[in-house]
Amino acid sequence: MRVFLGLLLLLALTTSSSAIYCLCKDGIGEKELQTAIDYACGSLADCNPIHDNGPCYQPNNIKSHCDWAVNSYFQKAAQVSGSCVFSGTATTSQNPPSNLVTGCIYPSSASTTSPTGTTLTNGTTPAFGPTGTGGFQGNGASSLIISPVLTLCFSSLVFLWGSDVRLGFSHV
Repeated sequence: MRVFLGLLLLLALTTSSSAIYCLCKDGIGEKELQTAIDYACGSLADCNPIHDNGPCYQPNNIKSHCDWAVNSYFQKAAQVSGSCVFSGTATTSQNPPSNLVTGCIYPSSASTTSPTGTTLTNGTTPAFGPTGTGGFQGNGASSLIISPVLTLCFSSLVFLWGSDVRLGFSHV
């Protein structure tokens, strides 16, 4: 029984912490993608890598630049629920974009560095934020923490229950 509980505890602590990315959806118009880029780059996102000669500038298209901007924002916002919505322009994914070039490394976990951000090219305030329901959206980021914690709690309860039986306590 101890071996089983030990293995269960080990499993709880080593559950996969798969990467979570925020990417712009396919089929979204260029105006909406640009609005998402402007908002993300004007607030939390570090958009320097998608500037000319940056490591993620290529491919030089609005969809690729939008992917970088919203993902940078999402990671700097600590993957908080609702921070990858951008009025329906973006969604979470467990895979990075398929068109990455050598040298462009997408962050896949919440950033602990302070945001650098960039200013909007037209000098205006961002038109919208990453709006959402504000509640849990089940995007997977929260479950990466919750699942191991619940497994650990359950394992502890089972272990304690098993210890009580060996100590001679009776259970009703």
